[in-house]
Amino acid sequence: MAELQNASTFGYIFSHNELAYRAYLLDDGNKIVWAELILAHDDEDVVTFARRMMENHAIELWDRARFVTRLDVPKTRQAA
Repeated sequence: MAELQNASTFGYIFSHNELAYRAYLLDDGNKIVWAELILAHDDEDVVTFARRMMENHAIELWDRARFVTRLDVPKTRQAA
């Protein structure tokens, strides 16, 4: 029964009450080009971390099925 309380995401086992953040990097057509597991304490931490990993792709952050936020590429980076 304890096994049913865990969910596996990218090979890491999360307990049912632990945050399981994923960052989806999106292309210009909003299609996923990469997914990354992020271990963070809360929404604020995961957003801070995701901002540091941003380059030329928008990022959607999710905690399991809960949408956290979308980070769009700053206009100064889009032109580069």
